[in-house]
Amino acid sequence: MVLYHVGAGAGYALLPKDSSSAGAWWSSVNLALAPVRMPLFFLVSGMLAVRAVQRPWSRVLRPRILDLLWPYLLWSTLFALTAWTRYAPDDPVGYMKDQVAVTLTAMGPYWFIAVLPVFFVAARLGRGRPRLLLAVAAAVYVGAWPLRQLMLGAEMIPQLVAEGTFRVTVYALWFIAGYVLRDRLIALAERAHPLLGVLGAACFVLVVLVRDEMDAGAVLDRSLLAAATLTGLLAAIAVAPWLTRSAAIARCGRELGSRTLAIYLVHPLVINLAVVWYPDSPLGAALRGTAAADVLLVPVLATVAVALAVAVHGIVERWGPHWLFAAPQVREKSNTGPLGGG
Repeated sequence: MVLYHVGAGAGYALLPKDSSSAGAWWSSVNLALAPVRMPLFFLVSGMLAVRAVQRPWSRVLRPRILDLLWPYLLWSTLFALTAWTRYAPDDPVGYMKDQVAVTLTAMGPYWFIAVLPVFFVAARLGRGRPRLLLAVAAAVYVGAWPLRQLMLGAEMIPQLVAEGTFRVTVYALWFIAGYVLRDRLIALAERAHPLLGVLGAACFVLVVLVRDEMDAGAVLDRSLLAAATLTGLLAAIAVAPWLTRSAAIARCGRELGSRTLAIYLVHPLVINLAVVWYPDSPLGAALRGTAAADVLLVPVLATVAVALAVAVHGIVERWGPHWLFAAPQVREKSNTGPLGGG
């Protein structure tokens, strides 16, 4: 996700067209991965939510709802207060006002954090009938596009509301699939041969190329999108166990996995800072048009963004303020004292 935000979101700003074609290449590659990127994120999120879905509300309200919605609102505010330097330097107030609507409709850079509680609640509501829940999620996925067009055609419904609703309806399936099919997905991963991952990746690339080149109608295009997502997920599921056989990769995965929320929240601000500073900096001038910049700039910035996010997480975890990444704790009043029981 970080690499996508650097390559597709900032590639042209870091590698402008007048000096390099690498920006277009990085953007194209990252956009080509779009059919699998967020479905994989939500699939894994659903798999990790299985136990929490069965727990009482008193044990999951904070970690699964409040500790996501609070950072979402807080960091969306921080983004709005700082990102105008990149997106609207001549109209900061207007940009900040627009970000309020963007935040409330889950259309900002942190939208995927905002919808996780929605998907979690849906899983809890349907936990007694998991097969029916999955069928409903699949039906919602199929109906996401017609619903979007219907909402866009209604004058009383703002476009942001229509697009935000589309994101919820089109991605809910993958979270629910991860929740319902967790054991089967794990069994598939344990049995899968690496060649299955290679085959899945090859099919994914083929479907993406066909979809990109073909002027398909709406139904065929959506079918190709679904095929790209499924083959991409198959490749990821098949390859993941083999990657984690490396102790170094497994350890790195655990370290980053425990800091994912901080990484998701911090990295957009780092990218914004780089986009504002780098192009006109002495370093940017020295590297402009060079092969080193074309090849290394995007992955290096992605790595730096992750490293800074991990550093911020470490600082907050050790010294605070802890409310940067979790909902503030409400301190209970002590019952001891002059008027309390001893």
